[in-house]
Amino acid sequence: MLLRLVVALCSVQLVKSQSYDDWSWVKSFAAVGDSFTAGIGAGRLWSNDQKTRDCSRYDGAWPVVMQRYMGSVTDFQYPACSGDTSSSIMSQIDGLRSGIDLAVLSAGGNDLCLSNIIAQCIISRFSSEQDCTNAINQANNGITSFLRENVKTLLHALDAKMNSGGVIVLSLYAQYFDESTDECTAEQWGWPLGGLRLTRDRRNLFNKLVRDANHELKFAVYDGREKDGFSNARVVFADWDDWPYLQGGLMCQPGQNPDPTKEPKLMFFKMDTTRVPLDNIPAGPIKIRGNVSDTDDMNLLEETVLEAELEAAWLEARTVASSIEEASANISYPLPLVLDKRGITAPTCPSGVLKNVVSYFLPDSIGKIFHPNILGHQVIASFALDSARIARAGILGISPPGCAATNSLTCFAEHNTGEYTSSYAAYSATADFCDSVGSGYPSGVANWQYSKTYYQGAIDEVEFRLELSNGASSFDHDQCTQAVNSLLDSCDKYSSNPLNFKQGGANTLGSYKYTIQPKKQNRPWPYPTEPKQSCEGWYKFVLDAYDVYGAGWAGWDWGQQSLRPNTSSCIGGGITNWHFEYFDKPDANGYEWHAWFNTPIWTRARCYNNNKVQGASGGGGSGGCKGNG
Repeated sequence: MLLRLVVALCSVQLVKSQSYDDWSWVKSFAAVGDSFTAGIGAGRLWSNDQKTRDCSRYDGAWPVVMQRYMGSVTDFQYPACSGDTSSSIMSQIDGLRSGIDLAVLSAGGNDLCLSNIIAQCIISRFSSEQDCTNAINQANNGITSFLRENVKTLLHALDAKMNSGGVIVLSLYAQYFDESTDECTAEQWGWPLGGLRLTRDRRNLFNKLVRDANHELKFAVYDGREKDGFSNARVVFADWDDWPYLQGGLMCQPGQNPDPTKEPKLMFFKMDTTRVPLDNIPAGPIKIRGNVSDTDDMNLLEETVLEAELEAAWLEARTVASSIEEASANISYPLPLVLDKRGITAPTCPSGVLKNVVSYFLPDSIGKIFHPNILGHQVIASFALDSARIARAGILGISPPGCAATNSLTCFAEHNTGEYTSSYAAYSATADFCDSVGSGYPSGVANWQYSKTYYQGAIDEVEFRLELSNGASSFDHDQCTQAVNSLLDSCDKYSSNPLNFKQGGANTLGSYKYTIQPKKQNRPWPYPTEPKQSCEGWYKFVLDAYDVYGAGWAGWDWGQQSLRPNTSSCIGGGITNWHFEYFDKPDANGYEWHAWFNTPIWTRARCYNNNKVQGASGGGGSGGCKGNG
């Protein structure tokens, strides 16, 4: 089964088996990390000892699948523990015996307080939109401020435990949701009842968190390998993110049954989200985590007490959160993070009664949701084995395993993510990106990646990325130019998109994957079919004062190469008090930005009311400009 999955990763037959397929070199194998490595809920408990129960280690987890597949392991160290942050994972690593041949790990999700996001945005019946937003903002802060360094520190600590010529594989995470339909928005995702609706926008936010976290995890490997250097092991990552989408394994895919038992392709645990009337919900048993007997079910009275305790815990957590928010309202810096052992930044995730009640009382049947199921773990194992084979080939100095070179083009508009950029902004970045890669890529290094973000902070912010695979290491500037322009030329060609906005995509040419990813969320959706603007110009004795609002144009330059130079050209110079701001989300009138400035008097009729400046700046030829300037 597992070998078939490895082969299926390319949909073609793998190259002829060589010595990288001989796993006899792996005698000592270690797996550290969080619940994704522990395999919460996947199969049966890995052993009967209390530590295994406390950490929710299961025999269907991907490291266990790998151990069985390799067949050569005589020493398997498996301290991975559900709920562990990087600080605790460091303790796992410290406790390992040295001389490890192959080590695998997942890390970072709990540094971002992932369980808090799931609780506040999906499960909690008492959560609010603001609670969810706060949880997501906290995760985004962790991604940008400390995730990469935390994981890089773990990789260096693990490297110190490895044999020379060993291999470390860091598993990335995978996006959970399809975002193309509203079918699952009406389903019951809260537990035991209530909860926020799992809208397309919210699913997009969750998926973006995964994408951004994976980006930092990849660069933890890259920075550790290329900038710092590892002493013993070759460190690689296993990226399985595309596979659930390609195989229909995401949640909320079109036509999916709310009952997960009827979806054999699903790769994540989820509850039955069928929305039923309150009177029809049965009072089923709930087991306390850590019970010795699987038949030790709670009776109805105990369950009622549990629900009351859970409700009190949620309410207390919200009260505490509100107090913290109120106390810090006038503080201009974020609440402090804790600098833990050996430079690891520990997150300030929620704690107290809520944490204790949920972690103790909720069984793994609830704790496992939004984690890989058995099929998901088999997929991760396949990708991890393939990454280890490629690393082993490099150590042996032989050609790495690979798939027949294939080309594919994916347009992100097919997912309807709501993230887009203007075609002008996207095309304007193509030449610089390929030039930047040509001068900045690591020469002689296999499977490198390079990314660059353009127009940061503007609504047209967009990331260009190149990722190599199958042992590729060189760079072809002409291929790069053709690939990114072909991607832009081929995607988003719809009659409903007359302004030619670009939602990005991925263009794979053999072992080279070029990705263009717009970054700005909360833009008007569906995207506008014509530029939108509002203008007022008022006579102020010695000057005209203007307020201009816009959407669908001037989204990349803060007006510096559109609105401002066209204004100067029309009025003959003399702009004063220039200001321009992009909004975090469209205002009540659907505008995305606001510019305000002064000009000499009597400029409105000849420059703005006739739409001369707006039209020259991309704002269209209608709307005029109110006022008396």
